[in-house]
Amino acid sequence: MSNPLFYKNVVPLSTDVHKNLKFHTPTKPLSFAKEANLIPALVDEFDLALDDLPIAFLPATDVPSAVFVTGLKPGTNVFISEDGLWDGKYAPAYLRRYPFIVGDVENGGPILCVDDTYEGLNEKKGEPFFSKSGESEETLMRALTISQSYKTSADRTDAFTKMLHEMELFQSISLDAVMPDGEKTSVHGLMVVSEDALEKLSDAQLGQLNAAGFLKPIYSHLLSLRSISRLAQDLNAPSIPEGETVQ
Repeated sequence: MSNPLFYKNVVPLSTDVHKNLKFHTPTKPLSFAKEANLIPALVDEFDLALDDLPIAFLPATDVPSAVFVTGLKPGTNVFISEDGLWDGKYAPAYLRRYPFIVGDVENGGPILCVDDTYEGLNEKKGEPFFSKSGESEETLMRALTISQSYKTSADRTDAFTKMLHEMELFQSISLDAVMPDGEKTSVHGLMVVSEDALEKLSDAQLGQLNAAGFLKPIYSHLLSLRSISRLAQDLNAPSIPEGETVQ
């Protein structure tokens, strides 16, 4: 099984292996995401991010995945500054959770894991994960809380995209831009909710979406698409001539 985006070597945190491990914030804390033009999104943050980040979906073998579009040019994240900081109103939870993640142990419950290649981990400086007696320190407990909260919201996001997929609400699009030098750039393979399909839903289907609390994030997603122009401006592209090209 491949590692999630940005994670290179995920290992469980344990007192046996990591008793002396410490955490500190690197000089450029988000530089690891500077080439990611798509960042995983949670349904519970759609409303918080809609004024800043376009929200779209990626097809998958099981259920589509929600993503923030952070750049129209592949390999470019316009929200990461030269200093490795987030240059926007809302920073995605996925970035704030890294390098931690909740994993499942065979015949056991969930356990806090970490990408041990993260540059902010060492045994010399920073906040310790464990006390000298092996007890969990505040740093570890804080990371566990964030990671568990993310996992809960990620499961809800899967339920959200699964329901929309089953109701056949998605349509494929391409986002196109023209650079000042005439170079054309596109983000392909994305999906958005079709407003036409949404209008054709039955009262029962709308009731199902409403009962699950999924109507608001649908409209937040649609409103977020207005933020696409921000990406073109940050790419120094004068416009997006084709707008959203439905395929």
